[in-house]
Amino acid sequence: MYNIVYYKDLVSAGVSTRVIRQAQECCMRRLCRGVYTVLLDCSNNAHRRIARFIDDPSWTELHSQKTPAQLRDDFSYQEQLRRLRVLSYLRYRSGDTVWGTSAALIHGIPLFGVKPGPIFVVHPTSGSRSTEIIRTVRTVDRADQCTFSHLVITRPIRTSLDLVRQEGQQAGFAAMEAVLRTSILGAEAERGLRFGYPSGFRELARKTVVENWYPAIARLPNGHATARRMADSLNPMSESIAESFCSFDLHALQISGFEQQISIRDDRGFVGRVDFVHEETKTIIEVDGIGKYLAEGREAMNKESDRHNRLLSMGYTIVRMRFKDLLHLNTFATKLYAQAPGLRRFAGAVR
Repeated sequence: MYNIVYYKDLVSAGVSTRVIRQAQECCMRRLCRGVYTVLLDCSNNAHRRIARFIDDPSWTELHSQKTPAQLRDDFSYQEQLRRLRVLSYLRYRSGDTVWGTSAALIHGIPLFGVKPGPIFVVHPTSGSRSTEIIRTVRTVDRADQCTFSHLVITRPIRTSLDLVRQEGQQAGFAAMEAVLRTSILGAEAERGLRFGYPSGFRELARKTVVENWYPAIARLPNGHATARRMADSLNPMSESIAESFCSFDLHALQISGFEQQISIRDDRGFVGRVDFVHEETKTIIEVDGIGKYLAEGREAMNKESDRHNRLLSMGYTIVRMRFKDLLHLNTFATKLYAQAPGLRRFAGAVR
């Protein structure tokens, strides 16, 4: 898969070091020391021996259909490259456990703004640091470990808890909500939700937190109180990292009364399901605004316009939060209170 090839295999096939170096500007990409992925079936005669290692035509087809600039801006593609790097690294030690953002990449836990960098592992007795891997001396309970392919990695719950320390509370909270949601609905979470959430969904989520998250929190080396408080605030109805960021900000402002994924009806019937609604102040928060409809074309945008107008006619105030509005609490609060000042009366209470 992904046309992974190792330096020793290239050399054995008669590819010189000079050609390997040249090919990285053409049809091959270095993932880490001694490991490459073949991107294109190159027409350069000097690279024909490299093309023999193509075993995944879909990977080369992807690269032939997109420009380097498009791939550079493709978040999921960049994550896949980083995931391949973690999986193909050759110099793991016995006793290594992949953790933090590196484990999140393997589990598919959503990340935002995490720059490419070294692989993160922990080891019970050995520490080291290089441009490719940071090995920290730390013990991870076996209950918090699992295997993926040939790697030992932290389990999803432990990984999301570790992200609180590694990437901050907002990023960690979003990861925790994503893991909770997936643990209840499965990896194909969105496909079965066309007609809403199953009955008892929130109760099942709470049961999962108590039975699975509390023990994992107890095994953390520190930060138990913060992790417990965050776990008690999780809502598995957040359908994206943006919604989790918004939920985190609302918790930080201690605004009581917001509900997520609520269906609203008028005298014509179903209007739509909204991201966040505060019924006492008739305030709706829509995350990412109209941008979420752009890929679906004009018809979807017209439906959204009708939905928007019907909500306004019902007396709702609609606050549209762009993703960048969610990243800093002051920005979020300023925009929210400017458009829905009545929410100030509900701030400072426990949600």
